[in-house]
Amino acid sequence: MIDVLAASGTLGTRVQIFAIVGSALLFFFVLELVRRRRLGEPYAILWLVASAVLLVLSVWDDLLSSLADLVGIQTPANALFVVGFGFVLVLLLSFSSVISRLSRENKLLAQEVARLSEERGDKAGSAKAPAPERQESPIPK
Repeated sequence: MIDVLAASGTLGTRVQIFAIVGSALLFFFVLELVRRRRLGEPYAILWLVASAVLLVLSVWDDLLSSLADLVGIQTPANALFVVGFGFVLVLLLSFSSVISRLSRENKLLAQEVARLSEERGDKAGSAKAPAPERQESPIPK
């Protein structure tokens, strides 16, 4: 039976194969999403860099071991997870930034629509149409 962690402090064969296959699948999945135009280029760059770094670290076992030793992580497999987790944090920060920007833009657009609607009603000299009735939320309070 193949050891999960080799005695020399490197990735075991099964873990390395799993990491390589997982990183390669992620890389090709992101490329496919870009090809189908379901993922924008700015996000694709982040995902491609993350998957490429994970793939390089999975293939180049000595680099991963050196990184683990440098940071003080005993097991190289754990260092691979730490690197992956770091990329997830960067992606979450990027998405939070985008959501904040879109929220501000949405608020400004809603204000502009309200202002234009008000101007249109004033210029026409007609009374405003009655507001539609609010429907009850299906979610119980």
